Amino acid sequence: NTLPGGSQGGWLLLEPGPSYPLFEQHPMPKTKEQARCEWDLLKILHRTVGKQSTGDVVTRHRENHITRADFARIRECGLNAVRLPIGYWVVLGPSDGEPYVGPAMEYVDRAVSWAEEYGLQIVLDLHGCPGGENGEAPCGRRQRPEGQWHWRQWHFGQTLKAIQVLARRYQDRECVTGIAVCNEPSNTVPLARLCNFYERAITTVRQAGMTENRVAIVLPIFQRCEEEFIAHWDVKTGGVHRNICFDIHCYHCFEIDFNGKSFAEQLRAVEDNAEMLRRHPMVVGEWSLALGNATWLTCGQKTELEVYSIFGCKQAEAYREASHGSFFWNWTETKCIDWNYQEVAANDLLAPQPLPLPEWSGVGEDPLEEEVNPSPTPECRVLYGEAVYLRVFHGCYVDVVRSGVAARWADKGKWQHLVFCPVVDTAAEGSDAMNGDRCEIRHGDVVRLQSRSGLFIAVTDKKVSATRRKASAATEFEVLMDDADGPLRHGGHLYLRNRSTGRLLNADDEGHDMFAHFKDKGDWQRLAVEKGLPAVAIPESEKTAPELAGAGVTPQKFRVELPTEMASTPRPLLPAKRADLDALQQAASEDILTPPKLPMAQPRGGRGARKRLQGAVLDVATPQRSGPSSTLAESPPMKAQASENELSGTAKRRRTRAKAAAPAAPGNGAELPVSSAEA
Repeated sequence: NTLPGGSQGGWLLLEPGPSYPLFEQHPMPKTKEQARCEWDLLKILHRTVGKQSTGDVVTRHRENHITRADFARIRECGLNAVRLPIGYWVVLGPSDGEPYVGPAMEYVDRAVSWAEEYGLQIVLDLHGCPGGENGEAPCGRRQRPEGQWHWRQWHFGQTLKAIQVLARRYQDRECVTGIAVCNEPSNTVPLARLCNFYERAITTVRQAGMTENRVAIVLPIFQRCEEEFIAHWDVKTGGVHRNICFDIHCYHCFEIDFNGKSFAEQLRAVEDNAEMLRRHPMVVGEWSLALGNATWLTCGQKTELEVYSIFGCKQAEAYREASHGSFFWNWTETKCIDWNYQEVAANDLLAPQPLPLPEWSGVGEDPLEEEVNPSPTPECRVLYGEAVYLRVFHGCYVDVVRSGVAARWADKGKWQHLVFCPVVDTAAEGSDAMNGDRCEIRHGDVVRLQSRSGLFIAVTDKKVSATRRKASAATEFEVLMDDADGPLRHGGHLYLRNRSTGRLLNADDEGHDMFAHFKDKGDWQRLAVEKGLPAVAIPESEKTAPELAGAGVTPQKFRVELPTEMASTPRPLLPAKRADLDALQQAASEDILTPPKLPMAQPRGGRGARKRLQGAVLDVATPQRSGPSSTLAESPPMKAQASENELSGTAKRRRTRAKAAAPAAPGNGAELPVSSAEA
């Protein structure tokens, strides 16, 4: 059985999305914006309804958000494990001056009893620690500006006390097969201090009566290199601890790296995760179906449900490699497939057989790209004179508006439409271009890039702009490809080196503009090339591509236009709020363009709030923003099923493997009951 376990986030630690509709019902009085964490929500309630009534609001939520019926439904879905996130205040009560409501151990008692009643394993997850193990919403309090929280604010001693209370209280409950000692600890915590805490937590759990042959201890690795952490741990501990596992969170929608990945690259990242899981005792504590922006424009003509199913089945297959299973985030949430396992189950998205991926050495272009995102024309080679779109590393496409060149939207529309034009007088002797019958683009070609408005992309010093003057080295770029032998194809990658400066065209991770800063090739300089739909004639009032005349290419006017049957098929566009899109269109109509923030997937606190616009990408005057285990034990190994949940070290993970460079489950559950030695 490849199903995951079910996380019950949003019940005993409040978060936007998982705690729906609580945050929507109690917005900030003046701005009507939602609070971003439990701390802020309770502060709002103190001001609006008073401290005593705040307790009543929280109690009603706890009484109704998760009930016995949810545990019954989890069992009916074929899952066999539950992960229960708990704020420390539920165990010990809040510290002085904190707004949290607690203690409330009766709800943990209920969860354990219901798990026993329905034959489910349960992992007790200390999701929010005293002082916070990070400064983000998942631990209860989101502290801003970033840097306000310091790792020394984490009260390790009080955290151990909360762990001890949980371990002693449930040491004899057979259904409790795992205990997580914290959740997503900040990577600013010194490695030695974190490992010391983990060792003390292991001792606390074992001395409280939770034995290694029955209960696994879960140690999170978050935004760190997993391999480095585990190597350090093995040297420090000498492998003396039995039935422990490392917790990673595999999200594919956060940070620049995962927003920029194509659908094929997302699937390859899942493959990488599976390989890592085979090497170490691990549980995938959280994963979801949420995907970064670029995915939705690199999945061919697949429907949204088809993309979710392919992605979900591939993840479920990979996480079957986890020694201690996996848990989908979350069991209950706003009605969205990305984060709500009940929606996943209702659409039967994890039932199909996983898509087999073609073999690839990692060198050259990945054949999977063409498989999942085939060329929109019968010819997959990129030819001179065709409409193309250039995607940068953060998932947005190069656009030309007046003289400005930037990469602002995850959208392929009028402003992103570009054409490769040959520079015949500089073509290599004997080339097709010299002979006048040039078609495909190859490594070493010298080209100009012309926008739909007739302007050419140019480089002056390090600044990139658009100009009408083409006869200049500033508008000429040498094509550099990893595959120097084959032609450029749809979905392929290249680098563009300016002939005037010798620098490569690059995007930036902190803004929208395009630059030519460096002479070296790297992630920021790597551009993905995607072919547009067949071009059709446009009115004479619109400019032609004069560059093509005399180059052996028939001059033509171009416009990207969807065939009727395609335009009638809704496809996901990422995900601007309606108000944001209206404002953008208004700005365009007034001939003003103020770039929005890069359209990144929101952090976990924003789950469920992002609505995906449906519609076809049409050639319109205004741009559209398009489109983000089981339990434990050792002898005999018990399987736990888990239900549904970009840096990282993990793959999107909100996962865990921290990237040094910039932009860069089992089924029936989780087999948490396996010792580290067995793993």
